[in-house]
Amino acid sequence: MLRAVIVDDERPAIHRLQQILNVREDVEIVGGFTKASEALKAFPELRPDVAFLDIEMPERNGLELAALLLDMQEDLEIIFTTAYSQYALEAFRVNAIDYLLKPVDPGLLERTIQRIYKRKERGSSLNRAAESAHARIQCFGSFAVFGRNGETVRFPTMKTEELLAYFLTHRDTDLSKWAICEALWPEQEPEKSEQNLHTSVYRMKKTLLENGVRIHLESRKGVYRFELLDSCDYRQLVELSSQSLTPSDQSLDDAERMLLQYRGTLFGDKDYAWCESEKERVQKIFAELAKQLIRVCMDAKNVNRAHELLQFMLERVPYDETAHEWLLSIYVLRKDRISFFTHYKKMEDWLLKEVGIAPSASVRRLYKKIKTEMK
Repeated sequence: MLRAVIVDDERPAIHRLQQILNVREDVEIVGGFTKASEALKAFPELRPDVAFLDIEMPERNGLELAALLLDMQEDLEIIFTTAYSQYALEAFRVNAIDYLLKPVDPGLLERTIQRIYKRKERGSSLNRAAESAHARIQCFGSFAVFGRNGETVRFPTMKTEELLAYFLTHRDTDLSKWAICEALWPEQEPEKSEQNLHTSVYRMKKTLLENGVRIHLESRKGVYRFELLDSCDYRQLVELSSQSLTPSDQSLDDAERMLLQYRGTLFGDKDYAWCESEKERVQKIFAELAKQLIRVCMDAKNVNRAHELLQFMLERVPYDETAHEWLLSIYVLRKDRISFFTHYKKMEDWLLKEVGIAPSASVRRLYKKIKTEMK
């Protein structure tokens, strides 16, 4: 059962949405408000699952209200209702699951409700998996190791942590001790760097063991071999790249779950000189996998899912012109010209500032075509 609130400065609009939702047995309307201040005051007690927010309101607009509500309840689902499609980009910037044009179409509302249930099912599955997991390692966006109790593992030295990162990028391969020393202690004499390696290996194994992080590390005749036995977003993404995606819902859900773990570059802001080429390689893997999944969604006419994935991808790899072109094509398909021109301008400015180039010829042709059709 979903608990829902409606906030709209026009009471007839609230009644209209209530009529549509009241025919459902799986949605309970726990509040209807014509003022944002009233909704904010009642929100802590109501604790709804979903909020339907009008964007154009005199006291405080729906975008501002959504940000305040999300601060109070991170897992709240936001759905905007508006008479103007120009707010699409702003809606998705505040993590709205959807926006519905007025008058609300019952069929579109049904699809939105089903998407909410699907997201909640995925979240429950992830929570159950986290509860049963021994430990996990996050490598994307930042570098963090979470032990058996879910708490962040604290390493005794930065080099001990870096050694783990090095082993993760060279897992399941034979590593010469001298290759490791050259990567982590390039300025030191061989004897000193070897001593540092032995000390760091001991500290790393001890720290991981005490926190329930499962690894297998062999050392034989100056050669190390590292194997991680717990969950790691980096490893999962690389392993996914060797698989073929199929249109089945389960396959797409699994692939999407792994892709959404890509919160940023490998090891985040850790300045590991030996890691630059691997960062670039993994980012390319992410981009290609994302485009593969998006292509499957578009072929299946699942435009909303493709739209969400494109936005997620472009936040992390903004230079990918193919993704930009696909996103613009979706706006054309939706006949959302305001979003089309807004995104084109944003893309054009970014390319000029960061790369010093203009959009590709195909994208410029699409832009001219849409602009001509408006005349």
